Order: sequence, then structure tokens, then C-alpha cells
Amino acid sequence: MRISLFWRTFLLLAALLAASLLAVFGVARVLDPAPVEQRVAWEVASVLNLTRSALVSAQPARRIELLGELARDEGVRVLPLEPGDRVEPYLPADRAEALRRYLRELLGPATDVAGRVNGEEGLWVSFAIDEGRFWLQMQQRRVDRHFGPDLGLVIAIAAVLSLAGAIVFSRLVNRPLALLAGAIDQLSGGRHPVALREDLVSEIAAVNRRFNRMARDLLELEADRSLALAGISHDIRAPLARLRMEIELAHLPDAEAQAMCSDIERIDQIVGQFVDYARAEAQTSTESIDLSAFFAALRARHQTQIDAGDLSLTLDVPAGLRWEFDPIDLQRAVSNLLDNALRYGREPATGKASVTIRVRTTVDALLIEIADRGPGVPEAARERLLRPFARLDTARGGHEGSGLGLAIVARIARRHDGDVTLHNRPDAGLLVRLRLGRTA
Repeated sequence: MRISLFWRTFLLLAALLAASLLAVFGVARVLDPAPVEQRVAWEVASVLNLTRSALVSAQPARRIELLGELARDEGVRVLPLEPGDRVEPYLPADRAEALRRYLRELLGPATDVAGRVNGEEGLWVSFAIDEGRFWLQMQQRRVDRHFGPDLGLVIAIAAVLSLAGAIVFSRLVNRPLALLAGAIDQLSGGRHPVALREDLVSEIAAVNRRFNRMARDLLELEADRSLALAGISHDIRAPLARLRMEIELAHLPDAEAQAMCSDIERIDQIVGQFVDYARAEAQTSTESIDLSAFFAALRARHQTQIDAGDLSLTLDVPAGLRWEFDPIDLQRAVSNLLDNALRYGREPATGKASVTIRVRTTVDALLIEIADRGPGVPEAARERLLRPFARLDTARGGHEGSGLGLAIVARIARRHDGDVTLHNRPDAGLLVRLRLGRTA
């Protein structure tokens, strides 16, 4: 399964950050493997042993002064331990037990640890001097700094912040590419893309600058082509109209005149398809279309053929179904598909055209299926038939055509974020499925 460039960048950054944080965590554990309770016990034991040594070695008259200096300068107090002292435990039970165990290993099995004695907070550790029992009280803040957030928690917070930064960084890096991809989609759909910024980093700015220039050149070329085809259409259709008038005024046999008029109509139709193909990339405007009324009008235009028995047209369109679309594009696409079905989809045995049109909608697309009873097309030729000037006359009845009908439909579908697919029906005939997005 392929992933987008954004997620690939993010995953690479996340993997790099995770490896770095794990390395930091491992190094920290190697450099300082001791548990926090053991480190606190070492510090407390050092303070207690120094205090006890100072008191033991000091002269009796000097001890009161020494205790005052310890309380004032170091925040360490020494108080006598009385049997009636109200003792409350220090820290959560698991940490208190671990700290008590380490202190007893360092100071002896009679050592006790408390967090509050006689209502006064601090770290209280019992010790003995000669026959007397005392409390050593240290300020709470001297110990609390050791019981800050665990290194694992710090690493987890750093990982979350780093991943959030990786998301922002990946989005900033990939945003120009996403905008470029969107502009390419707009250009390929025949729409005018918004000019990309050219004031970014040098490499992205160079790409955007070249794309903007290419988009302008392509749009100008498209405009020139449309103008040229419109001029050609006018220049060809005017002489054709005069030829038709001269044929009607000339005294020619009916069969000969009808054949010449038929040739003129075919030339006019081919010119019209060239113009339609050029206009299939033009900008469109959308409006709400009543599809049931649209296809009812389409049926009315072929009512003469239906009454004559030359055409059997079945419509399967939900009543009241509406769709936001360009009516000209919809008319052009459906008419081309129906004309192809009438021309190539006749039943080989009877020569009668039997066409079924089925319309359905999904959340974001309009589905139009047009099925006939003709000979169908080979699977290998289905993609080729959607290209300009591609024809398969031998497989579809031997009728002539310009080869632009399906190409026009494919262009309209592509511009409206859709597609056209050809499928041979199991029983006989061809099914053309047209999928159109909501708006162009």
C-alpha cells in the first residue's frame, strides 16, 4: 500500500525522533542507574552522618550554637525523639518503604522515616547518639527536587511534542507540493489554476514559476485553438449552406440531390463535433437540473423514431431527481452516447436500435448508464475508443464517424471529476457507464 509524501515524511521524522529519544533514555539509565529513592537515601545519610559527627565531636557548649547554624544555613534541625511523638508516613507507601529500606541499609535497622512529626512537615529520619534518640528534620524542598517527574515521563512528553512538531514540519514541507498537485488537477480539468507563490525557497519557487508559465502558455494555446476552430467552422459551414441552396435550386434527380445533401450534412456534423471537442475544455456554469424532465425531453426528440418502430428507448430515471451540473455539458455528453448507441448498437438480426438509459446518484457522483443490443467492442480496444479520432467500425456495424464522440464525453467527464467506462453486456450489446462529479 502506497502512502502519501506527507505521511512518509512524518513517519521518517517520527522514527528519527523515537530513535534519538530512546538513545537519550538509554544513556541516562546507563549513566545514572540508581533509583531515585536510593539517591535520596545517599544524600540524607550523608547529611545525617555529618551532622551526627559534628555534634559528637563538638564541645557541649558549642552544640547549641552548631544546631542553630545548621537550622539557619542548611535547613537541618535536630530534635529529640519522644515516645509520644505523632508520626505520619512520608510519601506514598511504596516510595516510603523503598526509602526506609535504603536508609536502614545505610544507617542501621532501627532507622525510621516520617513525613510529619507532631504536625510539622519535612523529611524526618531517626538516629541515635550514644543512648539518646533524635530526629533529623530536613526541609521538604531539598528532597522534593529528587522526586520530580520520572525520566520516562519526561521522555514521553518530549516524544509527544516532537511528534507534534514533526506533523507541523511535514505539513510545511509538503504543502507546496500539495498546492502544485491541486493546480495540476485544475489545469488537467480545463480550469484556470490559481497562480502558485513564487516567493518561497529557491527550489520550490523555481518549480512554481515554471508551472505558472506553463499554465499560462497552455491556456493561451487552448484559447487560440478554440478561436481557430470557431473560425474554421464558420468558414466551412457558410460554403456548405450555399452548396445546399444551389442543390435545392438545381434541377437534379431526387436520389442524386438527396445523396449530395446527405454528404453536406455529414460534413457539417463532423465540423460540429470538432467544435464540440474544442469546447469540451471550456469553463462551464452549473445549475440545478431536473434529470427526469431532461431525459423526458430527450425521449421526445426521438419520438418520431420510436413511433416508426426504429427505436426502442427505455428510461429508468427516478422522479424528481435533481443534480447541480452544466446543462450544455450534460446535453452534449448524453446526446453523443445516445447517437453512438443508435448508430452502432442496433440488433444484428432486426436492425432495430434498442437502448436503455439508467440514471442513479451516489454521495458525490451522477451515474448514467446507456446500454444497447449491438455487437459490443473487444476488451483490448475499449481504452483506445475514448481517445480522439479512434474508431472501430468493423466491430460496431461498419458505420462511418469522426471518432470524436466518445472523446468529447471523456473530456467532459474528466473535467467534472468523473470518467467513462465501456463494458460488454453478458447477454449482448455494450454498456457505457458515465460518472460525473457534482461540479466542475
